[in-house]
Amino acid sequence: MPDDTSQTPQLRRRAELASLVATIKPDIEDSFDEDTYVRAFADVAQAIERGELASGLQHYLKSGRLEGRLQDPQYLKRIIQDCDVPPAPVSVVPEPKAPSANIDAFVVADSGAVFLVGWANDGYNPLVAISAGPEQSASRDWTKLCRLRRSDVETALQASTPYHYGFWVFAGPQNRSYRHATDNGTPWRIELRFANGAMTVIERVPVIQGDAQLRNSVMSYFAGSKYFGNPWLEACANLDRDAGDSLSAFNRSISHAITTAATAERFGPQHKRFKGSIIVPLFGIADFLFLQACAYADGPGIEDYEFIYVVNSPELIDQLQREARISEMIYGLTQTLVFQSDNAGFGPANNVAVQFARSDRLLCVNPDVFPQQRDWAQRHSDLIDSLPASQTRLFGSTLCYDDGSLMHGGMYFDVDVGVHATHEGITHRNLIRVEHYGKGAPLWATRFSESRPVPAVTGAFISVERTWFEKLGGFSEDYVFGHYEDADLCLKSLQAGEPAWVHDLRMWHLEGKGSHKMPQHAGGSLLNRWLFSRRWESTIVPEIVGRTPRHSLFQATSTELVASAAPANAATPPPPAAPAKAATLPSPAAPLKAAISPVSTAPPKATTSPTPADQLTAPPPPVPAAMRVAGRGMRPHPS
Repeated sequence: MPDDTSQTPQLRRRAELASLVATIKPDIEDSFDEDTYVRAFADVAQAIERGELASGLQHYLKSGRLEGRLQDPQYLKRIIQDCDVPPAPVSVVPEPKAPSANIDAFVVADSGAVFLVGWANDGYNPLVAISAGPEQSASRDWTKLCRLRRSDVETALQASTPYHYGFWVFAGPQNRSYRHATDNGTPWRIELRFANGAMTVIERVPVIQGDAQLRNSVMSYFAGSKYFGNPWLEACANLDRDAGDSLSAFNRSISHAITTAATAERFGPQHKRFKGSIIVPLFGIADFLFLQACAYADGPGIEDYEFIYVVNSPELIDQLQREARISEMIYGLTQTLVFQSDNAGFGPANNVAVQFARSDRLLCVNPDVFPQQRDWAQRHSDLIDSLPASQTRLFGSTLCYDDGSLMHGGMYFDVDVGVHATHEGITHRNLIRVEHYGKGAPLWATRFSESRPVPAVTGAFISVERTWFEKLGGFSEDYVFGHYEDADLCLKSLQAGEPAWVHDLRMWHLEGKGSHKMPQHAGGSLLNRWLFSRRWESTIVPEIVGRTPRHSLFQATSTELVASAAPANAATPPPPAAPAKAATLPSPAAPLKAAISPVSTAPPKATTSPTPADQLTAPPPPVPAAMRVAGRGMRPHPS
């Protein structure tokens, strides 16, 4: 039988451990494991090897419990490794997948305005938001995207169903630090977020443009956009998504910066005051300054008028200065050149010219408008002096094509009703259309050339009291480049109680020849029609719509004209009388032959001076050969 005294130290330690555990086991945590504790802590194992400790339990009871050794990551990790039960599998949720997409153009202006163009194959997972910005700068965010057709993407994707894969967004000036953030060529982070939560991140270095250049880029792209539905309605739907208001405000800030820095140079005889200031905006073509000087100079009364040419094309300044000096020496006209750094547009150009005007009567005239009679200036002055102020506060003139047919006898409004289909449903939309009374009619159709109130007159020739023009706030500067400012001004006048009138001064108008048409101008026309329709639809429909508006001001004026034209004795018709200054607009339901009367071509007697009213109905002289324009295209028949 072996002797107990012969036990090895290791066996003695185990015996002591068993006795100790039996004594204090109820006080030991269930998570304590001797072998795991020793393997987890190297300091404990080394102390046991040196004989300083009998076991790991001794260390735990002595100091490990106070040190929180059972909560130590080393111990917990060792517990998991020693566990025979494998861990439960962790379910991995796959990341949402984003559709294919790309950014094709990315432009930033000096002022911080941003223009972004791209495409996305998002028919079943719509693109819902875009954000873009440089590092350490606030990002620009969009949730309303302008969509359009992209035939190149359709071809690449071999698409079999129609879909607007393309998109573009615009944001106006916000943070000028953007320009500095891109000077070093640092790319911007562009995030495309989709409906399923997926996101595509694209980095692009933006192209830097000036504000006016970016405006032209956006309007050109907008004009060239293609759609599957009605292009007018689709374009307007895009503008509804905040793009229209942003572009209008951006253009307004550009125009304001241009006109604020305008300067002027005067030529010819100078007077303190004139009877009228003829304001002519010039864009792209300098020749019209000298042509107008030639056409307007030879006639009585012109010495009472000054010409103010507003230069919307800075590249023409040198040539126009030479032309003004030459016309000063040849014709002796009073001319002022207003110089601008860029194209401010029709409305701002006319408004800034008023600052340099020295008269109480403003005549806003297109560069391609010329007088038919040499004494037109005297007749214009006589007309203002002889007619009631309400008929001359704001009026236009009859304008003719080079063959003598009518181009403009006042303007009226009509409505185009379209249907717009989206994933949200079918909607109907009204767009206001501006039409000319009697466009293409012969001048013997006096129903279109007689003096009368009309809903609007063309900006090709507007004569307006300066105080009235300023009271109305001038031309609206919300429109881009040109179109609809004239109708907007006339409707403001109508709202203030004074409708526009048309009087038969007979001017030639080489329609559309006064400036160069650029792609961005077509985009501006689209935006302007959208803006005009939104602003004035509730005013026009139903009171002013159609050729015979039922607005009370037009009805009251027509009644007064009929009463003033009625004979004293209805049973005895009076002899034929000279044409009245303000005649009645015949009903459109009456036969055309009952609404027209041939204009007498017999010259007046040498002993009698024709009155202004007689001169208004005189036949026009033939248009000079140098002003005739070929290839004008077909015109509609008289209404």
